[in-house]
Amino acid sequence: MLTLYQAEWCPYCHRVRQVLTELGLTYLIVNVPALREERVELVAIADQSSVPVLVDGDKIYGDSDEIVAYLRATFPAPEDAERHASLGAWRSATPVSLAPRAALARLKELLEAKGFVIVSQIRGAKISERLPKEYVILHVTIPVAAVRALELDPLAPSALLLPIAVVPTENGHSAVAAADPVGQVWLYGKVALNKVQGAVKERLLDVMNSL
Repeated sequence: MLTLYQAEWCPYCHRVRQVLTELGLTYLIVNVPALREERVELVAIADQSSVPVLVDGDKIYGDSDEIVAYLRATFPAPEDAERHASLGAWRSATPVSLAPRAALARLKELLEAKGFVIVSQIRGAKISERLPKEYVILHVTIPVAAVRALELDPLAPSALLLPIAVVPTENGHSAVAAADPVGQVWLYGKVALNKVQGAVKERLLDVMNSL
């Protein structure tokens, strides 16, 4: 039986759990104490106090990159692995066969058609001179969803504004990338807040699929 030593709030542990789910694996979770100095059992097993740690028989892996590589190399992916991966993605991206300016115009048109309001537009040069001049970030929102999110958790600003980037590619075309609305809040958000963000995600996916 695979055993994962972890903590729910740890992003590296979440990454490992997601791969375990994608691969359809059954495993045992051991939640470690919050304070490292209290993780006596973990230190005795893996000679480290950090998580995640995966134990598979006599094999012990103590780094998320190492764990993920081991899992993918050892266990075949089931038919629904790709679907699991898409549902757990923290961002989405799609190539667009348009130059950046045309892609930006098309993106704005689709966003407005789906009820998004563009709150700000920031060009790469405003962020750093090292960014491509045609790199653009939009901050968008769906007002009704933003009001509901604020009612549910006023201290979750990431539920109100969603960043979307138009990125120039080497072939003169573009890519559009957006943070996942659910991924920004699911780990710490309330179930009701996740549902609000899920509705936003559905509209965003419609936009991305129409580009």
